[in-house]
Amino acid sequence: MFSTVRVRLTLWYVLVFGLVLAAFSTFVYGVLSQSLYTRLDQSLLRATQVVAGEFRSEIAEHQGNATVGAAQTLNELHLPGTNVAIFDGEQLLAANFERDQLSARELLPTPTSGTGTILHTIQGRDNERSRVAVVSVQEADKNYLIAAAEPLQNLLEQLESIRRIFYFGFPASLLIAGIGGFVLARKSLASVVAMSHQAELISERNLHERLSIENTGDELGHLARVFNELLSRLDGSFESMREFIADASHELRTPLSIIRGEADVVLSQERDSTEYKDALAIIQDEAKRLSRIVDDMMALARADAGRRRLQIGEFYLNDLVEECCKAATVLTVNGVSLTQKPTADIAFRGDEDLLRRMLMNLLDNAIKYTPSGGSVSVEIACEPTNVNIIVSDTGIGIPADQAPHVFERFYRVDKARSRAEGGSGLGLAIAKWVAEAHKGSIELVSSPGHGSKFTVSLPR
Repeated sequence: MFSTVRVRLTLWYVLVFGLVLAAFSTFVYGVLSQSLYTRLDQSLLRATQVVAGEFRSEIAEHQGNATVGAAQTLNELHLPGTNVAIFDGEQLLAANFERDQLSARELLPTPTSGTGTILHTIQGRDNERSRVAVVSVQEADKNYLIAAAEPLQNLLEQLESIRRIFYFGFPASLLIAGIGGFVLARKSLASVVAMSHQAELISERNLHERLSIENTGDELGHLARVFNELLSRLDGSFESMREFIADASHELRTPLSIIRGEADVVLSQERDSTEYKDALAIIQDEAKRLSRIVDDMMALARADAGRRRLQIGEFYLNDLVEECCKAATVLTVNGVSLTQKPTADIAFRGDEDLLRRMLMNLLDNAIKYTPSGGSVSVEIACEPTNVNIIVSDTGIGIPADQAPHVFERFYRVDKARSRAEGGSGLGLAIAKWVAEAHKGSIELVSSPGHGSKFTVSLPR
């Protein structure tokens, strides 16, 4: 039960609400308690002031007889619920309550000397507590004490009623808050639940489907948009994978069909050694082609999986280009010339084997698509931050609408001619990967009938 987000949100909501409610209830109870005690003290002080004024009048009326004045004062004043006693020092002069109800001496604080007003609480008989206000009255050079007391029973009962309300209201409030929080969390997460149900129905067969977005402005709408973008990328990856598998199957099927056909022909009947040699030569060429295709596919697969790490070393880039040009001269047939512009030594750090493979792929591509009598040139141009390797040819060129796709895997501008010449459509894809693996880039500038120019830019 506690594993669901709705329950956890509800518990957090109830916990926070409970803490806030407890703090608020404590604050309200403290304010009310202080207010009730303050009102009681003010009531007692007013009572003592009234008694003091009347006591002075009675003393003056009875020629200074304090005992008669005190008794007369309490007889004439009616203070319901308030117990009043008048003292001369510690001697009780008069009181308006029975002695068995409250001990008059308990009303006085200890010590009793001094002037001013004293507020204190006493514990009477039967454990009944009372609040007492004591004031001193100066009359005819004598100091009298007037004490007014009221039992705290009513005040304590009011506070008990307030506490009882809190005791019963606090759990009820938490229960209502919990139910409301659960309903609110359930309603808030309804969109997430709906999205999860939709996501469960999406597989590799229907990656084109997307999550519905009700409110694009909130966080859940943003989450749905991000998930839809993820589905779009996955759909594109699966589509690329399907195309890759289909293209790879097509590329592998052709040489395999040729090998099988040649084998079936030579095995169908007895033939002389020349025919066997011709058939084996064809099989050998197709096997080499298969080997190149498989090597290229393995290289790209390792690159995609991040398992092919660069073997960084120091070498001279101009020497590497020169070696690749010499190796590529064996590919120049039908009068295609290959030239390299000389350059000074260029120290470079990178993966020499991968860069060699990239250059050989570019040279092989340029030579294949350059007609008889054409030329291929290689140039190194140094910049402050980059080294540019430029491979140019005077070949058939590439149409503008197909130029952005030449670096895609198994893509051919002239499919029939490329297959006849042994191309697999992976060379330029590998060249692009090698350049990007070295934090560089490769660009193509081409026009039909005027040749192509590949520029590899590598950071120094």
